Amino acid sequence: METSEELISMVNEKVNYGKSLIDKLEPINEIDGVMKLQRKIRQEIEFLKKLQKSKKVKIEQLSCSNLRHLGAMVKCALRPDVVSVCKIFHINDASKLVIDIISEEGRVWTKVIARNPKSLSALSAGKASYGARSILDQAEDYLDCAKLYPCMYQPPKIIFEFMSGIEENLANKLKAVGITVKGEILPSSNACADDGDSYDSEDSENESLLVKVENSSHEISSNKVSQSFEEHPEIKTLNLDVTAMMAVVSNMTNGHCNYIFKQEVLTQQCSWEAERPVKPILDRLFEEKTLVCCETAWNDFEKIVNTLGGPKEIERTKELKQIITVYPDDFGGEDDYPRKNLKVRGHVRLRSKIIFNFGHRIKALTVSANEGFVRAAMQQGITYAAFIHESRALTEGKEPTATKITL
Repeated sequence: METSEELISMVNEKVNYGKSLIDKLEPINEIDGVMKLQRKIRQEIEFLKKLQKSKKVKIEQLSCSNLRHLGAMVKCALRPDVVSVCKIFHINDASKLVIDIISEEGRVWTKVIARNPKSLSALSAGKASYGARSILDQAEDYLDCAKLYPCMYQPPKIIFEFMSGIEENLANKLKAVGITVKGEILPSSNACADDGDSYDSEDSENESLLVKVENSSHEISSNKVSQSFEEHPEIKTLNLDVTAMMAVVSNMTNGHCNYIFKQEVLTQQCSWEAERPVKPILDRLFEEKTLVCCETAWNDFEKIVNTLGGPKEIERTKELKQIITVYPDDFGGEDDYPRKNLKVRGHVRLRSKIIFNFGHRIKALTVSANEGFVRAAMQQGITYAAFIHESRALTEGKEPTATKITL
């Protein structure tokens, strides 16, 4: 039995450990969800500080601390290729799932488990209170959710990482349903939860991951939108957004970026185009691909060209029409659950929702400069297979009033 002084010393150690975890996350706090993880750690520290002040510490209170699991989360979050932590995905209107770690541009989802291996096996064997969700239940949740949120039209790979190890029988059951198991594989035992592990606060946070939907805000960081089209040669269809078609036909991207315009935004784009030409990137992307768009995209693009485009831009638009197939907006059937419920607000405009949902239904890579929409959709837990390029406007009609730069 620990003395009061020993318990206070243990509290102090946990507080210092929690502070060290927050410090470790500082260099990566721009990653989506890291600030949320830091807040969770601070909440644990505040709980422990209250124990410090009370001077009346019980061993049961220390066992309630979630710092063991949060420390494991931090360890995984610090690895290369992590793009998000503590990410929430909606399963339906009534429930959602928290994904611990997302990496490799969304292709891998990892659940971090720091619990005692025996207690995990006992829970999976039904030796727990009514309603408690076992690791096998959680595996089913992850697999079902992954089907709803594919990355490049493939469900993310699911990894369950056991920081304290996992017994062989349970590991085999997880592998059988399609889960990749990481961690030390331990000999199986007649599992029963011992008194020292009868409660683990990881239970409360992670064994009931399917929870009631709440109205809460989620951080969206500057995660790089997937540009790795070379890694996905199986996607042969490109869905062009209005912004992509403008970049294709613009005079600026076709050898006329040597202007200073009265409009500062156009001059800025010319400077970018001189440094980072967009057309060669798109031409390379378009090679051996089928180009498509929906009626809304094409009709709005044509209106813009007819209103603002110059003669050469109008001619390029006619040439583009010869190589692109225009489909009805509703081609490909109905939208799936999360995308049909995407809320139109802020950067999520109706036109963009129509265009990106069309691309998703036909399993195309949507080519667009509308990074704001992609990030806003991510904030609602919805991802799209997209290639994001820099924005380029139509400029031929503005050239007569611009100053030409002699190169």
